[in-house]
Amino acid sequence: MSNLTASQQLTKCTLSIITHKKYRTLGGVVMMGKTSLSDVPTACTDGFNVEYGEDFIKTLTEPEFRFTILHENMHKALRHLSTWQWLWRENARLANMACDYVINLMLMDSDAGEGFITLPKMALYDTKYRGMDAGEVYRLLKKDPPPTSAQQGFDQHDWEGQQGLDEAQAKAREEQVESAIRQGGVLAGKMSENIDRMVRENLEPEVRWEDELREYVMSLCKGRDISTWRRPNRRAIDRGDYLPSMYSETLGRIVVGPDTSGSINGPVLSKFIIETVSLATMLNPELMDLIYWDTRVAAHEKYSQYEYAQMRESTKPKGGGGTDPMCVSNYLLQERIQPECVIMLTDGYVPNWGRGWTCPVVWCIVNNKRVVPTVGKAIYINVEV
Repeated sequence: MSNLTASQQLTKCTLSIITHKKYRTLGGVVMMGKTSLSDVPTACTDGFNVEYGEDFIKTLTEPEFRFTILHENMHKALRHLSTWQWLWRENARLANMACDYVINLMLMDSDAGEGFITLPKMALYDTKYRGMDAGEVYRLLKKDPPPTSAQQGFDQHDWEGQQGLDEAQAKAREEQVESAIRQGGVLAGKMSENIDRMVRENLEPEVRWEDELREYVMSLCKGRDISTWRRPNRRAIDRGDYLPSMYSETLGRIVVGPDTSGSINGPVLSKFIIETVSLATMLNPELMDLIYWDTRVAAHEKYSQYEYAQMRESTKPKGGGGTDPMCVSNYLLQERIQPECVIMLTDGYVPNWGRGWTCPVVWCIVNNKRVVPTVGKAIYINVEV
């Protein structure tokens, strides 16, 4: 770039973005949070704040730097680091790549050959991912993993910083992001068609119920983090420091309670069991209780960490009567079972939601978005029956 300092270049390129007809209504997002210069190798965001490496800026042309600024702020606008936390926990490398593929395609499509922005050399770009969200791209990358030597993008995503927020802080950030977007007129259609569409379609990504369930259960590990030197902090290493990273211990005991009344059909139950096995394999809880119920507990199966792989073949669903989840809450109290969470599958047509739950409860509700549980979290499952 020119002889301007890094700070001057940042100011110049930021102003050119927020006054540009295509991008000016992203101004609220660009100005939100703290923007700073640092010694990061390239650029980095935690979903709210952004850092730019001074040495990195010197290697960019102005169109490339404008692209970089927009790239970081699109991570913020699309709430990538909060929406796709479970991707990072499962495979940080592929999660980073998936988010970058999505944003880079959207930005280059928005430019439409104008040349206001240019793709930096290290940026990931592949048109086969056009129209997909990060979850869809991640699943394709996971199915056909790129070689470890493949380019992994040019910026950093501070997932650990996002994960470190408590519930109130995370909610406050979400509200500020949404407010900035709405104030910018993105949802009012005041931007160019390409940018307006790309933001609207990605603000509320179609998160699969399986992914939402994973994210919920994995979030229960939060708050039990301990430091380890065996897995150093990646971001600190990039800065030349060797510091411990944080990791979460595995879950203890969890209960999974599929409703086996007449209203839950075989395909739904089968898919739920498959996802249960996947969760058990990934999270490796110390013990899993599989409790089938209708108006009473029809069967109670226990699985240890060495038995999850055989769960799908060994489980024997029982039931077929009415529907009353209170039988499960009563059963747990009666048997003095104290799990870390309970995952219930039901159609939501119940006389009550149970009483006396002593742990977090998530309700996976089939084809019934009208119902709202009086206790716990709801995840809605839409399937053809």
